[in-house]
Amino acid sequence: MTSSPTATTAPGTFRRASSGLGWTLVLPLIIVIVWAVIAAVMDSAVFPSPRESFQRLTEDLARPDFRASIWSTVQLLLLGWLLAVAVGTLVGFALGLSNFWSSVFSTPLFALYSIPKVTLYPVFLLFLGIGDSSRLAFAFFHGVFPIALLVMAATQSMDKNLLKLAKVLVMPWHVRLRSILIPALLPAIVTALRIAFGLTLLGLILAEMFSAESGLGRELVSNVANVRIDRIAGQVVFIAIIAVIPGFALRWMERRVTQRYGT
Repeated sequence: MTSSPTATTAPGTFRRASSGLGWTLVLPLIIVIVWAVIAAVMDSAVFPSPRESFQRLTEDLARPDFRASIWSTVQLLLLGWLLAVAVGTLVGFALGLSNFWSSVFSTPLFALYSIPKVTLYPVFLLFLGIGDSSRLAFAFFHGVFPIALLVMAATQSMDKNLLKLAKVLVMPWHVRLRSILIPALLPAIVTALRIAFGLTLLGLILAEMFSAESGLGRELVSNVANVRIDRIAGQVVFIAIIAVIPGFALRWMERRVTQRYGT
């Protein structure tokens, strides 16, 4: 009696997922151990131990103003990321449908993407002022370009004959979306989601470090000015957690989508 393909492949898939999760959990543990060893060897007030940093982070989390900074950063991060996803997907799809417009705009988009964007932040301050508007716009600016470029490339590589056939058959828009566009573009969109999330967070933290009344970047600058090394280390760990956990979730989703829709 032969076993079904699902029964055969499921254990292998589970083992690979378990192995990936195991390494995901082991790596932070290794980093903390190395950090503790270096701190013990140096025995310096300038280089705090993990225990000291986590204690200061716990104290910070108990402060209402620090929790307000976290909430401010998370709100702007999600809003900037979602705006980047929506605008980048629409722009990339519109440009990718036309060989002419994609060739016209691809070089400027790549050029803007390669510019160190922190050098442009004074322009955002000039037009939007100090506040949430400039922080949100700068975070959006960091995340929108990889999405537009990846979706544009995916749209260009899509078989245009399928769209022509759908037009000839007078297929409804929702059928075209479900049967043609989503399978063709979803792997690229999910990959862009993962890349854009980290870049959006980076842009937001940079904006908060330069000019903000609240936010995790502002908390970092305040601790740097007061030379609170242990609090800086704890907050850096906290920001890394905010970046890494959604990043792993998006990476898992990317693998699942690629396995289903990828070629």
